[in-house]
Amino acid sequence: MTGSFTPRPRVDPARAGSTIDRWPALEASLIDLLSECAQIVEHGPDAFMANRSLTYRAAEAVIIHFDDLLSRLPTDRSALLPADLPLASVRRTRNILSHDYRAAQKNIVWDVIEQRIPQAIIAIVD
Repeated sequence: MTGSFTPRPRVDPARAGSTIDRWPALEASLIDLLSECAQIVEHGPDAFMANRSLTYRAAEAVIIHFDDLLSRLPTDRSALLPADLPLASVRRTRNILSHDYRAAQKNIVWDVIEQRIPQAIIAIVD
């Protein structure tokens, strides 16, 4: 069979002994999310709560991406997360938004975008 798929190894064998510092890329992604939260909030709660709201859809994407980034954080950065932000709650919210979006309460999603994610990012990055 021609053109068969061969996955690349996750670790470059030439660099197998080296440790790759992924924090700079994670930090940049978190700062981007912080900016995206601010842009969503700039449109205000009325635009967010409206039917077929694009800012709400953007918030869904931010929360899903935030959960993904949290799962990649180095241990020392995870320890900086606010104590009142349980990772299980972040994961649950992400799952609701990705799999059962009609069950999400917009006021909770707004609070997450306006307050919770920005506070967590600032704690992790500072």
